[in-house]
Amino acid sequence: MKMRWWCVLLIWTLLTACASAKGGREWASIPPVQTAEAPAFDVSLKPLKNDNRFFVAFQLDIKNKSDQALTLDWNQTRYLYDGRDNGVLVFRGIDPAALKEAAVPPDVIAPGATFSREVFPAQLVAFTPMREEVLDKKGKGLFPGPLPAGENGIRLVLKRDGKALVQQVTVEIR
Repeated sequence: MKMRWWCVLLIWTLLTACASAKGGREWASIPPVQTAEAPAFDVSLKPLKNDNRFFVAFQLDIKNKSDQALTLDWNQTRYLYDGRDNGVLVFRGIDPAALKEAAVPPDVIAPGATFSREVFPAQLVAFTPMREEVLDKKGKGLFPGPLPAGENGIRLVLKRDGKALVQQVTVEIR
């Protein structure tokens, strides 16, 4: 009887060890890249894992199809989670103090140019608790955290001639 108990315990231990060695479930984005077209621009949004098992950021690409410059307003552009505004998007090199003041400078996209940047939600970022300390000697203390399962995306706000051009792009993360 004692021998059977040890056999059961050994098998259970081996099974649980093998299950955790696989690293858990694999996160997926549906679709892997989401695109949208507007008269003045095309946009694509691709969730990124960056050496993680889970998604932590987005690759944002914007192609200016118009004959005028487009201004990307980072202070009005929003991270969307399950259809709701969940704060601003940030990127490496932003001073955390700029987020407190909603003073992230805009980016200008020239006619015919393509703008690309890796962005992540400020709500999910790992700060140096909002101190302006540099953690890695390369940035200003902003590190992306895991994106949650569900509908994730962006409400992009571009401006042309003072008018806002708004485009929403989302993916489902599972």
